[in-house]
Amino acid sequence: MNAIGVDVGGTKIAAGVVSCEGELLNEVRYPTANVRELVLSTIAEAIAEVKRGYEVGGVCLAVPGFILARENRVLSAANLEAIEGIPLKEELGGRTGLEVTVENDANAAAWGEFRFGAGKHVEDLILVTLGTGVGGGVISHGVLLRGARGMGGELGHITVHPAGPRCGCGNRGCLEALASGTAIARRAEKVANERPESALGRLAAERAPLGEDVLDLARKGDEVSVKVLHETGIWLGIGLATFVNIFDPEVIAVGGGVSEAGDLVLDSARGELRLRSHSPSRDLVEIREATLGTKSGILGAAALARDEDEEYVLGVSATR
Repeated sequence: MNAIGVDVGGTKIAAGVVSCEGELLNEVRYPTANVRELVLSTIAEAIAEVKRGYEVGGVCLAVPGFILARENRVLSAANLEAIEGIPLKEELGGRTGLEVTVENDANAAAWGEFRFGAGKHVEDLILVTLGTGVGGGVISHGVLLRGARGMGGELGHITVHPAGPRCGCGNRGCLEALASGTAIARRAEKVANERPESALGRLAAERAPLGEDVLDLARKGDEVSVKVLHETGIWLGIGLATFVNIFDPEVIAVGGGVSEAGDLVLDSARGELRLRSHSPSRDLVEIREATLGTKSGILGAAALARDEDEEYVLGVSATR
């Protein structure tokens, strides 16, 4: 039996039919309109379109923000307010005729990597996604950790520097405020002003540098840009060390746009992890790049879809 995963974002809604083996059989994309009825109708239309010609046992929505998983309801979504507070299981179940489950998008991505990607041969995996913000999810002994209300796994909002920059959540010094693409851009602007003779400084004299600019210049050998990414890796490593000490994972998969920097960020992250985490966990954990890319939300959501008996439609991995 197949399942449908729907990746609901602030700019696009992507839906796909996924097989038990993790094959994406069909996919559609629609733009997101941040209006309640339009969001609901667009999701329903995407599900109906992608389902045509396939036998489907259930659907799961991967949604950004704080999710009350037991209620299948979005408590808050910073970039998609129109979906907040809606009983999505009932609203969309009635429109599509399918069992509907709702999950946090980062948790869904983590489950996707666990089932079909970088963690498909392990039992304990952490996914950290480094993009505009920092998200993630935790799988322990093959179980997705959600917490008492389904709002656990907010890895981007652990405090790594109490006096650090203000985070979008209101706290200071969150991992997101120090290791995201937004943090890289902010750090780059500061360092560029201090080193105006550098390639990064010359770019900043024309316009505000973006995270991808820093990566491009670092690859070309600009020492100042390399330093910016090195410092990003240090803060990331502090966060990863905390995760290792708490969860003792076999694998930490790092995804998102910032992960494209590879060892320019991960080398210093690995070094900081070794300094701040305990043996033998620090010696055994493996840091890998995530493998599913932009498909992780759809694949992970589909793998979390449940049927009317509350069983996973795609079952559990045959490798475990």
